[in-house]
Amino acid sequence: MKNKLSFFEKLKNKLTVLAENNPSIFMFLLILAANIVFIAISTVLLMFLPENKDRGFAEMIRFAFTLMVNPSGRYQYSDYPISLIITTIVVLLGMISLTGGTVGFITSIITSVLEKSATTRKKLKLKNHIVILNYNHKVPSIIYDYCFDDMKNTYIVILSDKDKKEISNQIDNLFSVHQAKKKFKNIIIQNGSPFSQLDLDRIALKDSKNILLMLEDNEETENSHQHSSTQNFDIFKLFMFINSYLSKNISDNIPCVLAEVSDDRTENLIREYPFKAKNNCFPVNFNELLGKIMAVTAIMPSLCDALLHLISFEGVEFYLEEIPPLSIAEDLKRQTSSLPILDTGNQRLYISESENEIKTAEICQYQLKKPLPDGKLIPCIISDKSKILIIGSNHKLGYILESLICFKNEFPEFKLSVVLMDIVENEEKIKKYCTAPEYRSLFDDENGGWVIVENVFEIFSQKNGHSVLDDVNSVLFLSDDDCRETNIDEKPLLFWNSLKRNDILDIHNCIVEVLDMQNESIIEKRNHDQVVVSERFISCLYAQLGKDPIRLDYIKDMITFESDGASRNSDNKLSNICNVLSVKSSLFFQNYSGKLNFSSKRELILWVYEATAHEYLPIGCVKNNISYLFSRTEGNHDGLDTAVLLPKNDDSNLKIVQDELILEPDDEIIIMKLTNKH
Repeated sequence: MKNKLSFFEKLKNKLTVLAENNPSIFMFLLILAANIVFIAISTVLLMFLPENKDRGFAEMIRFAFTLMVNPSGRYQYSDYPISLIITTIVVLLGMISLTGGTVGFITSIITSVLEKSATTRKKLKLKNHIVILNYNHKVPSIIYDYCFDDMKNTYIVILSDKDKKEISNQIDNLFSVHQAKKKFKNIIIQNGSPFSQLDLDRIALKDSKNILLMLEDNEETENSHQHSSTQNFDIFKLFMFINSYLSKNISDNIPCVLAEVSDDRTENLIREYPFKAKNNCFPVNFNELLGKIMAVTAIMPSLCDALLHLISFEGVEFYLEEIPPLSIAEDLKRQTSSLPILDTGNQRLYISESENEIKTAEICQYQLKKPLPDGKLIPCIISDKSKILIIGSNHKLGYILESLICFKNEFPEFKLSVVLMDIVENEEKIKKYCTAPEYRSLFDDENGGWVIVENVFEIFSQKNGHSVLDDVNSVLFLSDDDCRETNIDEKPLLFWNSLKRNDILDIHNCIVEVLDMQNESIIEKRNHDQVVVSERFISCLYAQLGKDPIRLDYIKDMITFESDGASRNSDNKLSNICNVLSVKSSLFFQNYSGKLNFSSKRELILWVYEATAHEYLPIGCVKNNISYLFSRTEGNHDGLDTAVLLPKNDDSNLKIVQDELILEPDDEIIIMKLTNKH
């Protein structure tokens, strides 16, 4: 979905942002522009004088300015009557723009404008902008992620009843914490109510490109479940109000509406609501999406970085282009700076650092030189450690278990089992999950079950005579999403620190969920990387969807396994057409006896794609616990023959810059498993 702005539309958007955020500077520029116009008029008038026919334009500008500042010399300049008239006009223009009385008068006008700017209800002259209705702690992260996109052509308006200065300070604080070298400036913060038609008119909602309906932050309450239900119902009411508001739009160009929800019921209500433009409605259940992401990273921890940067503007991202007159196999040989993934409808999905790097008119030139195996390459998706320990519980736990069940059904050779651990006060909650029929197969064997500890400082080591950590693939620490804001992330960080302090988890993969991005820096890297899964995933996702909502379908597909409800796309259909996996090289290439030595990244990509009959497509690798995605990097190397570190970093030592790629047995290959044939 590409909404291109003309030059004048971009200029109008820029001036609107400047006028709203810096009215004094805007008025100063207007005065400056007015003076320039007066000088230009004076210059043109003076050029018509008979005695000036042989003088140049630059000289006339100088004379016009001199005459406006010092009018005393005008009568000495010419004896022609017309000259006296014109020079008098020029002097009058100078008196209007440059005299002290006029400056004082304009100053009073500016003061009046500044005083009324806070209470005015004039309509913003914006077009194709992104509107965020309501405010919560994810919004600064959304703004932050746009710094890695086309900042010059992206415009955001926030409408909330929160204090404008408080919102601005929170956004500034986030940029400060991350030591951002640049700041997103095309943003307008407005006070008002999303339920007010006047306020919606004021922010030019009908002329916007995308609308994000955000849940308001949790308040301190004894019944958090009831508060969550109230939040979701408020979003549904807002969605209905926005639908009613947009239905009165004369134009058929209806903005896309993204509604943030936290449960299935509200998601289905919005999905089934008779929205005026049905395909422009995208309910986003963030608990479900985060649950799926956490499940994937619990099974394959090295995917955390890759997933984050596939749904972020930082690093590579998804792009949709019209299908060229080439098959994907031919496209792989042709592309030097992007990866074609799959075709759906009349569009082809690419992974690239930049949309401009996806070229569709070049002739296929690359030829695969490495001989293919005699038979089809059949990767093996297994693990020598297939137990996952989940510490803590929240609203995402059910979705995590659902996704693990689907993964277990799709890859039965992966003998997956789960152990839940929590404190005494949540004992009934985790027992309910362990005994639920839909999840029981995860806990049926002797390795599964639950463990109750007295408090977060208790150090465990035994359960029924066996170490709980035996055969553990990874440990997932869940944050408490019902806690007060002052205690946010307290539980997982205390659990993690308590176990790390006693060296109990030093040899295990740890995935620690944090809700506050500022807590990411607390997690240190020891031995196996401690991967941090936070709500930055969702903030990045919202930023992506604010640019192109249809990407939600492909992101859902990527983290969803068969029979998983999260695979429902915008047309409310199940569509599992791809999955992202990370597999050890020794397992992926177990049926191939040749050396794992490839002359380039492109050779690996094309070789695996052909050797698996177009079922698996490499998109990156993991070497020395560092995740790389194959993409274009600056330099003299061929585009796909290099790999960029995630996240992007200016340090060239953090890139695989050589053409050759050697995969050791413990290295991992990041692949897309494709269920549709090309």
